[in-house]
Amino acid sequence: MSKDRFLTVTGEIGREDLGHCQPHEHVYIVNTIDQLICDLICMNNLPKSAEEMKLYRKAGGRTVVDANPLATGRDALALQDISKLSDVNIIATTGYHIPKFYPENHWIRETSEEELAELFASEVTEGMFMGGSYYRPTVRTDVKAGLIKAMILADGLENKETVRCLRAAGRAAKQSGASIMVHTDGADELRMIDLLCGKIGLAPSKVLVCHVDRQVKDLKRHEEIASTGVFMEYDTITLFQFHNNEEELRMLRHMIDKDFLNQILLSTDPETDRMKSYGSMVGIDYILTHFIPLMKLYGFTAEEIMRITHENPADALRIG
Repeated sequence: MSKDRFLTVTGEIGREDLGHCQPHEHVYIVNTIDQLICDLICMNNLPKSAEEMKLYRKAGGRTVVDANPLATGRDALALQDISKLSDVNIIATTGYHIPKFYPENHWIRETSEEELAELFASEVTEGMFMGGSYYRPTVRTDVKAGLIKAMILADGLENKETVRCLRAAGRAAKQSGASIMVHTDGADELRMIDLLCGKIGLAPSKVLVCHVDRQVKDLKRHEEIASTGVFMEYDTITLFQFHNNEEELRMLRHMIDKDFLNQILLSTDPETDRMKSYGSMVGIDYILTHFIPLMKLYGFTAEEIMRITHENPADALRIG
């Protein structure tokens, strides 16, 4: 039995149980204000979301991270039910997300850094709360989060609210032993990493930088971020307005040739227009059914693919 441990919505598992893992997906979102204006995040049909996970399991998937944190439509008990129905390990997230989820005077905006850090950490160590999208949550479950979410936008660390919440999430990661994934919009990644690792004291291997493949032109920037030792999420596979598969494969090959193989992670970060169970032609299983076969045709070795899809997620997501 591996000493590495991972917190899923159905309990703790070991490294040998993680299998093929996609560390940035969205499974089920319900009762959040953004669904009033964005139907692409209305993945609020539990049977359909369970079916999406069954398709992923059938294709060979074993674990996903549901990347919706506290107060953004996350439902801990529904994720637990979906996991049991599909036989897919689901790692849930705590933390915070982009501002559109929080209307003016939302409780997240009015809670101190210290309180947020304690709250986020407690969702890993004690259990996740239900609700929170509209009111401060009060009902805690025994379903634990296994990862912390944070974000920086295009204005980066010039935004004081961003810095406050990022520091809270980083402190929660340090306290709980969970890793932190950070939504990025192509700015200030290096300063963000310095804050989390240089000032708060997280190991770079505890930081997952999201959406690095949205920017496909300047691969020197990819190298600069990866040179800090963080994990690089190439998580917009199937999001073809940013790049096609050939461009994604070239990015991955470039980064492997630059000796960053052990830091690469793959995911789809879907909305409903990229989930089969909600009517799309592509799904969360696309990496398994289409992209990995393309990797093989492109010359990626079995060892490289196993490292990216099995070993790297395990190294990135373990607790402690």
